[in-house]
Order: sequence, then structure tokens, then C-alpha cells
Amino acid sequence: MNAPKYVNFEILKLEDIRKTGSTVAIGKVLRGLYYESSNTAFFSDQNGQDWTFYVNDTCRIIEQ
Repeated sequence: MNAPKYVNFEILKLEDIRKTGSTVAIGKVLRGLYYESSNTAFFSDQNGQDWTFYVNDTCRIIEQ
């Protein structure tokens, strides 16, 4: 199993409700952990909200 690695990714769509103060938005580029085994990117927002994005569905990898 591969260890997670940091990647830059662009948000394509949101499937959860954002908490007040969230910096997450469609089209925004974020840096988060990519888990190859589940093909997901994980990001923790400045307000403590955790996000999981699915590569080629809710986000796209820009740089690994």
C-alpha cells in the first residue's frame, strides 16, 4: 500500500454543506493529501471542517 502524498487539486463540485468561514469553493485549487488506494484527496479547512474529494469526480489532480 502506498503512503498518502501531498498534491494540488482543483475542486469540481461540492457534495457537502460548507460551515461558516469555509474557504472551500468550486474552482478553487487546494493542497491536500492524496490516497491512491481510494483515489481520494483529503483537505482540512481553516475552520476545522474535513473534506474528502474523489479524483475525476469531485476534484482533479493538478500536480503530484
